[in-house]
Amino acid sequence: MKKLDISKLDVLSLIRYDACTRCGECTTTCPTGGEAQEDELVTPRGKILRLREFYKAQYGLKAKLFGPKEIPPDQLAELSERAYECTICGQCKTVCPAHLDTIEMWENMREFLVHNGLGPMPEHDQLIKSIENYDNPWMQPRTQRSRWARRLETDVKIKDALEEKCEVLYFVGCTAAYDPNIKEMALNTARILSNAKVDFGTLGNEEGCCGSTLLRTGLIDNARKMAEKNIEMFERAAPSIIVTSCAGCYKTIRQDYPKIGKVQPKVMHITEMVNELLDSGRLVLDKRIEQKVTFHDPCHLGRHNGLYEEPRRILKHVPGLEIVEMERNRSESRCCGAGGGVKTAFPDLAQKISGLRIDDAEKSGADILTTSCPFCYQSLKTTIEARGSKLKMTDLMELVASACKD
Repeated sequence: MKKLDISKLDVLSLIRYDACTRCGECTTTCPTGGEAQEDELVTPRGKILRLREFYKAQYGLKAKLFGPKEIPPDQLAELSERAYECTICGQCKTVCPAHLDTIEMWENMREFLVHNGLGPMPEHDQLIKSIENYDNPWMQPRTQRSRWARRLETDVKIKDALEEKCEVLYFVGCTAAYDPNIKEMALNTARILSNAKVDFGTLGNEEGCCGSTLLRTGLIDNARKMAEKNIEMFERAAPSIIVTSCAGCYKTIRQDYPKIGKVQPKVMHITEMVNELLDSGRLVLDKRIEQKVTFHDPCHLGRHNGLYEEPRRILKHVPGLEIVEMERNRSESRCCGAGGGVKTAFPDLAQKISGLRIDDAEKSGADILTTSCPFCYQSLKTTIEARGSKLKMTDLMELVASACKD
């Protein structure tokens, strides 16, 4: 009989799994298990109880007294699939009365599944190979990573941070660098920094994937290699600040990298930096945009990092904009449906969850739906177009760039 190797489930993890009170509060807000489909095993409670059942069957008191039980392979496969249907949005963490850090629990569960040969999903294979071979998930050569900058106006100057000392290192991220539908996010960020006379540069083609996708799918060792490469680049560039316009990169560099190596510079999301530039008067927004706008809180920016007001303060600086809130906002915001590898492995489920968020936006009466995460932007825009919605999807930096004083 093959026993599960629970070495990746540390003492704190095991305590957390045992601390679940089975109250079911999480089942009502879970985007994958409570709203998009009715399946108890997909819910946070369902996953916790099933994993707890498995490790106690082989390592619990009864197992020690009477011997471990065989766990049917089909049940292990089912748990693995349900674990990867989670977007790791963190909604369950906000409502858990036991205050369990479910975000860490799901990532740890996936690390455990990978360690036992039960993850990630086969649909993730191409994505993972691309990151390992090309340093990005888009099967694009590294030599094309900085190509997005060719579309910038000639007066926007970006330093090569490895050749010239700069105060701010702009970490572009894979999606903004490679996806043709998202490149405007990088372009507008560069335009805004240039407009505010920020001394900034990028790593150019030397920038690698931050490793977020690998971390969220449980491939911790693979992600560590990516992180070590980037940390080495940060040390060579030696900026005072690292800024990124990707919520996933922000979470990874700010929260995950310090567990792997020391990140000397201050790590900021672009919404934090733009707020500082507006407050100091270095950036002025004076062009009117006479429309209603609603903001979608990215999970990695909001629930994972607590940045809720920064984007909204920026919107208040844009003349003419009327801000309307969706019923579920800030810590209660719905997930876009794409995170945690769900869009890759379960595209239909991802679009169903995204559709619920578009429903929220349409009910708000907004003309514009904006966000500050390339993955959320991509997911929501795809659903808007598929449904023929009248909503206009924009990145927050697009609105800022449009309103910037010349």
